[in-house]
Amino acid sequence: FYPASEYLVVDGSDKNNYRKIRSFPKKFNIDIHHFDYNIHHGPGMAYGMSIITTPQILLLDSDIRIIRGGFVEDLQSKLLPDSYGIGNVSAINRDGVSISGLGINYLHPSVALLNRVVALSYPLPIKHGAPMIKTMEALRNIPILQHSQWVAEDLIHSLNDKAHPTNRHYVIHEWSGTVSRTGG
Repeated sequence: FYPASEYLVVDGSDKNNYRKIRSFPKKFNIDIHHFDYNIHHGPGMAYGMSIITTPQILLLDSDIRIIRGGFVEDLQSKLLPDSYGIGNVSAINRDGVSISGLGINYLHPSVALLNRVVALSYPLPIKHGAPMIKTMEALRNIPILQHSQWVAEDLIHSLNDKAHPTNRHYVIHEWSGTVSRTGG
């Protein structure tokens, strides 16, 4: 859907998996940064965020499937210049578990668009079940997170029905699809 875009992939797979994807830069405009070990989700995002130079950073989990274009444009049209980012914002506890009511407002990094300059002025993601927990704790009393209803709906519909892409606006989240496919 976005053939002219540049992509940064932070890959923490073993050599066998890396052999499968290393030809992608020839077919697509992808810059792969490979680590010979599992860098983990949070440190991988932190690494990517620290080296990317674009004004905005689109975060997509590796188990997100895009089913139609237009989602980047939608998020860009709504992202305010002084916001940290836009995506699904919900309440979690310190362990990263979703809770109803009061909790830490958490911008889920599975599908999120960030303003790079704003994002780099707060703690970067860490190794944790909710890798952006330190960031969100730092933002706790600063209203610069934006919620996108379609992102929330796509994620919840994906969680409830992984097999059928009905009721989806733009993406399907396979919820541990990477782990299922690669074993790690």
